[in-house]
Amino acid sequence: MSPTESPGTQVELHDCRDVIGSGSSIHSIKFSEFHMFDANWKLKFRADWVDYLNTYVVSLRLRHRRNSVDDIWSLDTSVKIQFDEEWLKGGVLFDTNFSNRKREVEITTMDIAVEKVKEPNMQVRMKIIMQVKSAAGIQLRNFLDFSRPLPIFSDTIVRVEGVQFHVNRMILSMASPIFLQTFMDTQNDENNGVEICNVSSHDFRRILNAIYPPHMPPKQWIKGNFSFFLIDIFSSENDVKKQLDHIYHFLHIAKALQISIVFEVADKWLVKYGRFKLEDSLLLAQTFGLRELMGSKLAKIESIDELRKRRGEISSLSHKTKSLILDHILFSL
Repeated sequence: MSPTESPGTQVELHDCRDVIGSGSSIHSIKFSEFHMFDANWKLKFRADWVDYLNTYVVSLRLRHRRNSVDDIWSLDTSVKIQFDEEWLKGGVLFDTNFSNRKREVEITTMDIAVEKVKEPNMQVRMKIIMQVKSAAGIQLRNFLDFSRPLPIFSDTIVRVEGVQFHVNRMILSMASPIFLQTFMDTQNDENNGVEICNVSSHDFRRILNAIYPPHMPPKQWIKGNFSFFLIDIFSSENDVKKQLDHIYHFLHIAKALQISIVFEVADKWLVKYGRFKLEDSLLLAQTFGLRELMGSKLAKIESIDELRKRRGEISSLSHKTKSLILDHILFSL
């Protein structure tokens, strides 16, 4: 059965991730697990020395992690893997199938420039791109499409940068007092539409997908611009900064539009998946009032000695946040 669109939605058939692996040597490189198309995936990296080529030959195994015996599904897809390291460049493109019976595929890639292999502490960054051809028994993400009117689902138009979004006034009014007041002020307007300024059409579409159920989580905000999913232990400092900047950007828009559901979704997601430094997490929670994130980070402060070591990380926090840290030390440790 081919993926189909539900009314008012666009099925996500294309996805990509930047996956980073590291190890003490070329033989110990490991990758973190990542998520695409309703499944978790794991990459296994192998480098074999070939004497007659006087180089290493790299092979990869891409394996899905859907282990339930009752989970009958299949996914026909094109996969493209790209490398861009000094010692490993190029890519490979292939068509394959994954299912409950076929769990992995082995990919032989390219040779390595041995003279540029640097050990120890090696890192490999690769981009994985998947294009779904057909799927059965697997839940593909349906993004809401606001480009055309639908009965019940849309009763007015919001214009952003000249782009028309067909939306429902009640849903937006319940999500934000800004929208409620805007629709009240324009209810007698003949064209029955409103104009939103100071936000891009791209960001507004993501705001709408966060407002409408199932409330698109921050992993999708990040992925849309930087091709990341979860913040993992292998992410470089620059990658994490980009992720943090994008979350700030999105939450600032939600704050300006007074959309509380965005903060609720972000708060729960960051508690579960966030891997930022203590200072960054506390500052994020402080800036946007993310109570669950604040509480979870305070709970991880286990001793006064640990706090002393992190003194530099908390120096820029507000007096209110510092008082919360002090309360935690006095009454919880």
